[in-house]
Amino acid sequence: MKRALAWTVLPCLFFSACASAGRNLTKETSVESQESLAAGDYEKALDSFKEAHAKDPRNKELAVNYVRTVEDIKQTADGARSQQDYARAEGIYQILFDRFGDFEEFAAKLTFGKAELGTALKEFRIAVVDNTAAQAMKAANFAKAIEIFRAALKEYPADAELAAKYGATVRGIKAIGDKAFAAKNFSRAGSVNSLLLKNYTSFERLKPPVGFTRDSLREAVSACRESLTKTGLKEYRNGELAKAIATWEGLLAFDPDNAEIRKAVTTARTQLNALKKKK
Repeated sequence: MKRALAWTVLPCLFFSACASAGRNLTKETSVESQESLAAGDYEKALDSFKEAHAKDPRNKELAVNYVRTVEDIKQTADGARSQQDYARAEGIYQILFDRFGDFEEFAAKLTFGKAELGTALKEFRIAVVDNTAAQAMKAANFAKAIEIFRAALKEYPADAELAAKYGATVRGIKAIGDKAFAAKNFSRAGSVNSLLLKNYTSFERLKPPVGFTRDSLREAVSACRESLTKTGLKEYRNGELAKAIATWEGLLAFDPDNAEIRKAVTTARTQLNALKKKK
């Protein structure tokens, strides 16, 4: 009788101990994960549940909390998305995308799938590209704006929205060059058109077309070069050496291999220094 009673009680004690251990593991993991979430360490929060789940794969409460944590991380990213903080949203979505295999067995219980994450990541990257390029344009760093789009199009070569944004940016740069040309700011106009000429192959097949040709850029650069050469020569002949040097240096800014002008600058600077010594 005692032996029969022992065989009845022992399994109960065993399962009770297991249940208690499971609850403790769930509590400890949840607390640790919440602390990581509060610190913005989403990788560590997921690691906590991954390791705990590996220890106790049948723990239903742990699984529920695991799913809830994944959803909390997704909601944080969605909040950043609604605030148009696309860089932060992208970073968090990328973590979920890269780690999706760790919690894929719970996919049916999640409100999102890996495909949705991939689509959103693309959207965020294009938004980040657009914002970063806009900042470069605002700072008049046109070379950086072009490079940002060129790099993005290597990653998404068939993306029509990205191509359209690049085209709009290129047309904006060209308009700045045209305005400078009309204002007879030939150094700036030459620099802008020279930059576009250098990068022409990256946008010549964009749709819709950018609206100007390689030849038109060459003509604009040539006209700027000719005007600055003549203006500098006139200033030099009038004895305005400092002005001539500044004019020709403006030319060299977009035509650095112009040996004739480089020599002219050296000559004018030598003469200017000699005059200063006499004084």
